[in-house]
Amino acid sequence: MRQLTPTRYALFSLALLLIAVLPIKAHRRVIQLPSLGPRKGKQINATPVFRKLLEGLHPDLEKGGDTLELRFRPGRYHFTREGAVEREYFISNHDHAGSRPIGLLLRGWRHVIVKGEGSELLFEDRMLPIVLDSCQGVELRGLTIDFTNPQISQLHILHSDTARGIVFTPAPWVKWRITDKGQFEAYGTSWRSTPDHGLAFDPKTRELLYRTSDMLLPNKDIRQLTAREAAAMGIAGKHTKPLLCAPHWRDSHLPAGTVFAARTGYRPQPAIFITESRDIRLEDMNIHFAEGMGVLTQNSRDITLEHFHVQLRPRGGRYFTTQADATHFVACKGKISVQHCRFENMMDDALNVHGVYLKVTAREGKHTLVGRFMHEQAFGYTWAMPGDSVRLVTSRDIQGLEGSFHVRSISPADGEQLKGARELRITFDEEIPADYTPERQISMENLTRTPSIDFSHNLVRHNRARGILINTPRPVLIEDNTFDHVSGSAILFSTDNNMWYESGQTREVTIRRNLFQDVLTSLYQFTSAVISIHPIIPELASQRHPFYGQGPKSIRIEDNVFRTFDTPLLHAISTDGILWRGNKIEPTTSYPKFHPNQKRFLLEGCRNIDIEGSDLIE
Repeated sequence: MRQLTPTRYALFSLALLLIAVLPIKAHRRVIQLPSLGPRKGKQINATPVFRKLLEGLHPDLEKGGDTLELRFRPGRYHFTREGAVEREYFISNHDHAGSRPIGLLLRGWRHVIVKGEGSELLFEDRMLPIVLDSCQGVELRGLTIDFTNPQISQLHILHSDTARGIVFTPAPWVKWRITDKGQFEAYGTSWRSTPDHGLAFDPKTRELLYRTSDMLLPNKDIRQLTAREAAAMGIAGKHTKPLLCAPHWRDSHLPAGTVFAARTGYRPQPAIFITESRDIRLEDMNIHFAEGMGVLTQNSRDITLEHFHVQLRPRGGRYFTTQADATHFVACKGKISVQHCRFENMMDDALNVHGVYLKVTAREGKHTLVGRFMHEQAFGYTWAMPGDSVRLVTSRDIQGLEGSFHVRSISPADGEQLKGARELRITFDEEIPADYTPERQISMENLTRTPSIDFSHNLVRHNRARGILINTPRPVLIEDNTFDHVSGSAILFSTDNNMWYESGQTREVTIRRNLFQDVLTSLYQFTSAVISIHPIIPELASQRHPFYGQGPKSIRIEDNVFRTFDTPLLHAISTDGILWRGNKIEPTTSYPKFHPNQKRFLLEGCRNIDIEGSDLIE
């Protein structure tokens, strides 16, 4: 009798399960997914198994009739790129990586619940773990996503000498080698990485070290020390771990014991990618690593994250989570709700919400403009659809021009198809005023694809850069959160029509009952206070009226607690209508003051500001 290989065994089990789809009740069907534990000591690759499953179910999933529930059996599922479906996606705020191998592709699904039951999806290679493409009413619950060999290299500093360099050892899971050029290189089966900078963490608290920000790693002339050389440098004791010396890496801010997350700026893909979808819910999930964002959502609406955690393993040895933001939303609409989540030790923000400006490069007649995606990590996806509302915004003084224009048609201006296009030809129903030309330095903003935000009951801690970054004209609620040792501003609003080209005119915001615990321990872009309202305006003096807010009390900051070692609490630029009321300020002695802004409230180009007395607790 022919023996079944582990993969053949799994596919055979899967076929039996597909036959035995059991109706639990009238409007829900349940499929119990196969267990894929090791057989005869060999780990099964889950990639082709689940590809076969999803392709077999696809006709049912597109119909959108009864709710279908897919249940994982508790356990660990290992994925490699072998046997993966590959697709090309243009994912905003990520590097374009061409065709990507995908772990689970959910395309065109309707009314499906995927229940992980606490299962872990472990990825061995550089892959895009989960894609939700053109889905509606899909829920993911109880899943953990992690990678066995992350592209961030964790280095433990054993000796730091400003004359002879730093001696370090890589964490046990890091696969590394020293190249012919004398560089430290990490590698995996489908990637290699030569880090040139990173972040420093306190080994006891796993917080970022005070006043360190992004630190350079002079990655050259690296060599492995002998025991005698280590002893000569004053490194005592027996060491079974490799001791690597970086002679040009000399920094007094990196004492022995420091943990350094060494990395590059490359971010090919998130852990979860959601595109052209609606009514999506991610609940009771854990992301422990992604080489980009934890979740990136674009051109979608009504997204809910609840108990969705980007966090360290409770008993793991890592000090970092995602390569970039925990969550990121681009060109979305409806409502984005993020509640009861934990975001920690990311290389960027916990939440980032914005649209994308298209720079006007040409005018064709009375109804048509050509616009260009300006940033290398934001192009090629659907920017608008017929009927969308668009306005024009100047770039030098950031002012909205008169008129709202509705898209009649949209086509590529630099190729054959919209997918992947960098320039778009957009024709409007309305006639465009004659002086709206490229010479005025203007951009197009899609007003239809802007969401309201509810960010409540979350914990953000120990991460790089900012806590949350939001740009949208719809209502924003930031309530009952804790921002703990965020290394930059806890909350940032920062529209930019010149460099990042991230759009969204923040107008109505409520920030209340939040705790800010010793944030702003380092300097990053636009992080000039605990709360920074900082649109990028090269010619602020030329503005006719403020860009943010919409009159008295439109941005409300109430009943928060600021436990802070430093001075700056609020920096606002070009804002109309701030109410500051009922906030408590509790000075701490956690660190020395250092910030160049030593004003509690710094206001530039603002009006209708109402700052009521705060309770100062000495």
